[in-house]
Amino acid sequence: MSKTILLLDAYNMIHRCRFNWGGGMAEGEYTVIYNFNRLIRATVEEYNPDEIYFVIDGKPKQRLEKFADYKANRKKELTDPEEIAYWENFKRQKREIISMVREKLPLYLVSHPDQEADDLIYYLAKYKASSEDKVIIISSDTDFIQVINELDNVSLYNPVAKKWRQKTPYDYVSWKAMVGDRSDNIPGVRRVGKVTAEKILKNGLLQEKMSDPSFRSSYEASYSLIKLIDLKEIEGEISISKAVFNIENLKSDFERMEFKSILDPSYLSKYDKLLSELN
Repeated sequence: MSKTILLLDAYNMIHRCRFNWGGGMAEGEYTVIYNFNRLIRATVEEYNPDEIYFVIDGKPKQRLEKFADYKANRKKELTDPEEIAYWENFKRQKREIISMVREKLPLYLVSHPDQEADDLIYYLAKYKASSEDKVIIISSDTDFIQVINELDNVSLYNPVAKKWRQKTPYDYVSWKAMVGDRSDNIPGVRRVGKVTAEKILKNGLLQEKMSDPSFRSSYEASYSLIKLIDLKEIEGEISISKAVFNIENLKSDFERMEFKSILDPSYLSKYDKLLSELN
């Protein structure tokens, strides 16, 4: 029997909870956690999934071994006390959300200390779901386009743009290897932009370009960083756990955090019903 499986890019999702539903930054001791619980309920209500996998990032060990500056652009020294306090508060709430998923929510928590969420999600889509299952990845990360290009039963929803990503008529990894990825600090091939890269692939010119040693070196280095890693050989090391859901456990947290709208009897009853179906 086919299932609907949601694969949630955990940190991508938690970062979206930094913003309020109507726009603007979410401030307060528990506001990110509040937004997360509202988002989980809305997600379950919209997709009616049979299973949800909440996939968290580990250290990108293999990519760092290839390129020491991988994602180095994301490290920023903070000096403003308010900004430091904001990010410390956010990181604390992120830890609490992960603990909540691990101990109280009926979501599969997936992790590996040395593997990124992207690769873990690729593993789940390829090996934990059957070809008959409907698999939905929810993330604004474009790297997952390579997954929908490869697997016909997988869809990719961008929750920021509120749009479904489409397959590309060319090898997305090759295209991105030429263009580079600024968000991950991955350089592309010099003087090759988005339009040029697409023309190279559509016109079958990649092999010709690879005869240039400079092009080939840059392309292959970037390709190896962008291509998702097949984790089949280490699947026994991947941690997958799921808590037994009981609304009373969450209710005590909601009372402590004073989530009055979630504690409204009608809202809480609906929350209970939706998540109990995932037990």
